[in-house]
Amino acid sequence: MSLETQSANNCIGPWLGQLELLTGVSQQAQRRFNAMIRTTKRRRGEWVFVPGDAADSVYLLQHGRMKITALSEDGHEVLHQIVGPGEIFGDTSVLLGIPRTTSAQALEASLVCEIYRKDFETLLSMYPELSFRLLKSVGLRLKKAEAKLVNVICKDISRRVREALIDLVSKEPHAGLDRPVTIKLTQQDLANLIGASRQKTWEALKELEDCGVLKLMYRSILVLAPQTLRKRTFMPD
Repeated sequence: MSLETQSANNCIGPWLGQLELLTGVSQQAQRRFNAMIRTTKRRRGEWVFVPGDAADSVYLLQHGRMKITALSEDGHEVLHQIVGPGEIFGDTSVLLGIPRTTSAQALEASLVCEIYRKDFETLLSMYPELSFRLLKSVGLRLKKAEAKLVNVICKDISRRVREALIDLVSKEPHAGLDRPVTIKLTQQDLANLIGASRQKTWEALKELEDCGVLKLMYRSILVLAPQTLRKRTFMPD
């Protein structure tokens, strides 16, 4: 069965235009891209790949949340990135031609679009605008990694918690509206994301909960007042 037949019912429609990778590219490139992808459902907690796996596919998230992690030398989980709808992941090892060095795990039920490495390389060679979009995506992630390092060195945990929450809220649908937003992330995941202990992260979250900004839930955080959180984030500590 051809790739076109396999993916005939996959990711068709306006969602394609919401992919960061396809923003501003031609309709022809989008159609060709659509013909080469296949869609799979991933349950919460399911692994998409782990370190050592062959990097033979690139992934784009249509729905849900993924976390990209690695293990430190002492065996602790380091959370590199939370991937939201429309974002690409698993591309770095593909571009470098090396086995996976990180893991990708579904934080919630997710819909994942997959494109095989050879097909992805074909698209990049056929449509230079895709290469430019990919380069920009990699650059943005690099800048975020640099900012995260600066945050760990220079900012206290309370501010790091607030800024991480604002970034996570911004990825939710209708993020610009000041209404409650549920972030499906555990306190330990948040601690790993900002490079802090779970206890210190909980203390910062509890302070925000006591102020009515959020409510700590089971395996999630309910941000009750996003605008208030933003104001507290940009106030001098």
